[in-house]
Amino acid sequence: MIRKENGQSHATLSPDDIRHINTAPLFSQLTREQVGSLLQNAHLHRHKASGLLFNQHDEVRNIYVLMEGLVTISLYQEDGSQVVIETVEPVRSFAEAAAFIYSSYPATAEFSAGSVIVSIPVDDFLRRLEQEPQMSFAVLGSLAYWERELTATLEALKLQSPAQRLIGQLVKDVPPEVHGKYDMTISISKAVLAKKLGIAPESLSRVLARLGQYGVQSSGRNIHFDDVNGLCRHFNVVRSAT
Repeated sequence: MIRKENGQSHATLSPDDIRHINTAPLFSQLTREQVGSLLQNAHLHRHKASGLLFNQHDEVRNIYVLMEGLVTISLYQEDGSQVVIETVEPVRSFAEAAAFIYSSYPATAEFSAGSVIVSIPVDDFLRRLEQEPQMSFAVLGSLAYWERELTATLEALKLQSPAQRLIGQLVKDVPPEVHGKYDMTISISKAVLAKKLGIAPESLSRVLARLGQYGVQSSGRNIHFDDVNGLCRHFNVVRSAT
C-alpha cells in the first residue's frame, strides 16, 4: 500500500525491497526470511525534496536503512557550526547505535532530495531481535563502527589542523598499495566535505589552494595527488593499513 503526504510517499516493503536491505552490512549475515521477519512493521519513504530526518537530542523512535540518495549525520557545536560525522550512502543502515546506547539521537540526520529511506520502529525491532540471536553480532559490529567514527572525528577536530583533517579524509579512499601519483573523484560535494571537516566552504577552498604547492590539484570533485606518501609525511598524517 502507498500513501502520499507532504511531498513524500510511504509504502510497506516489497520482496525486492527486502532483497536490497539484505545487502546492507547490518543484515547481510541473515537470510532473506529473517530480514523479512525483522522488518514486518517497517515502511519505505520516498522524499522528493531534501529535509531533516531527526534532530540531535530527539527521542529515538526508529532506526533506518538508506536505499537511495544520501544522508549526512552531523553534530552541532556550541557556536552553531555543523560538523558532519558521516555521510551515509546506499545500501546502509544508520541510527542503530542510538537505539542501543542512547534514549535520544546523539546527532542530526538530514537527507538529500530523491532519497529513499526505510524506517524501522525501534521497539518492534528490539522485540524481534530477541528472537534472532545471530542478529546481535551484526548489531555489535555496527555499534563498534559508530563509536570509532565518532571518537576519530572528535579527536581530529581537537588535535589536527584543517589541512591535516582534509588530507586524512581524502587518503582514506586511496588504495593502500598506492604511494605516489593518484587521481580520485570524491563522492560528496565540497560543501558537505567542508562540514565533515568542521570548516567553512571558503576555508576548504583556501586549504586546497595552499596544498597546491605540495602537489595537490582539485577541479570540482576531481582531486590529483603528485605524491600521496610524501604529502602524508609532510603533514604528519598516518595512512590506514587497510
